[in-house]
Amino acid sequence: MTWNLMHLARMIRDAGGIPAHGNQRSKWDAGCRFDHPNPEYR
Repeated sequence: MTWNLMHLARMIRDAGGIPAHGNQRSKWDAGCRFDHPNPEYR
């Protein structure tokens, strides 16, 4: 399992990281919804 996690981390790093698309609080506050409902709306 450790090797798998290290391998996945290396692949993500080599790909430039995880994109922040849809995970930026400032964008949610500005009204952007990225075709998904707001996860903090309850």
